[in-house]
Amino acid sequence: MDGRETASNKRGVMGWLNPRHYNLERWAYVFQRVTGVGILMYVLGHIGDTSFFVGGPFGSGPDPGTWALDLSFTENLVGHLILATTVVIVVFHGLNGLRLIMAEYGIIFQKPSKIEYPYQAKGLRGLQKHMIWAAIVLAIVAGLWAGGILFG
Repeated sequence: MDGRETASNKRGVMGWLNPRHYNLERWAYVFQRVTGVGILMYVLGHIGDTSFFVGGPFGSGPDPGTWALDLSFTENLVGHLILATTVVIVVFHGLNGLRLIMAEYGIIFQKPSKIEYPYQAKGLRGLQKHMIWAAIVLAIVAGLWAGGILFG
């Protein structure tokens, strides 16, 4: 076998970016990182918003004009969609994070089986798949509930 045959089997960087090759665990991994960045952006925005509301670090307290300006940004369709999306992101991130913690400590792994040739990589077993789907479903339910409160 020469070098050309070996190189033709490699997908390179484009293989990383091809979502068709992702399984449920890989998607959960990607969304865990994306939701983490989303939560960080929300927290930073919330700190800035709260600081603006009280007049900065040396503020004299809430001002009715500042409160009205703040509400003009959040009490509309886009503001409510952002808040409902934030609920979905936080619930998914938290529940999937619990799954990852339990996996890290070996709580939800099954007993390893004997490796037999030809080795076939195994995907997630039942409990982890169910936990990922539960995180997705509960995040959607929480988002719908938050949307009902915001838009209702």
